[in-house]
Amino acid sequence: MMKKILFSALIMLFVVMSMSAQKFGYLNYRAVLLEMPEMASATAELEVLADQLRKKGEGMVTNLQTEYAALETRIGAGELSKVQQESEVAKLQEKQQQLGLFEQEMALEIQKKEATLLQPLLDRIQTAIDGVAKENGMQFIFDQGTQMLLFAEQSTDVTSMVKAKMGM
Repeated sequence: MMKKILFSALIMLFVVMSMSAQKFGYLNYRAVLLEMPEMASATAELEVLADQLRKKGEGMVTNLQTEYAALETRIGAGELSKVQQESEVAKLQEKQQQLGLFEQEMALEIQKKEATLLQPLLDRIQTAIDGVAKENGMQFIFDQGTQMLLFAEQSTDVTSMVKAKMGM
């Protein structure tokens, strides 16, 4: 029994000593990303793409509305038989489904473009973080923005060092 207590106490002492030897740091990853000069151009490029796709979608909606109105006029004038009406309605329903698919593809295209534009920036930040950690002998650097941080002294904020490493 005494050996177990002594052994447990030694293990606890070892854990406490090893924890105190570790050096921690934190940074606000999102703030670094948003302050990068390249982020402004990436955001602008994404906005241009989104605007182009939105305009294309709006054009598709306008065309569909025009076609629906024209069909209603033709039906009201008695120009179409029941079979022709059903055929025209089916064509317009198909175009409406295509519009829904376009909206999904549009969102996917924007996500892909965002990933393509951001990956080099994320890689650059990670390289700077790795360098700061290595140069300062840190075992851990946490992202302050994830709110997973329970305690951090101001002196361990490495945001400025990461920015300096990136030339910002």
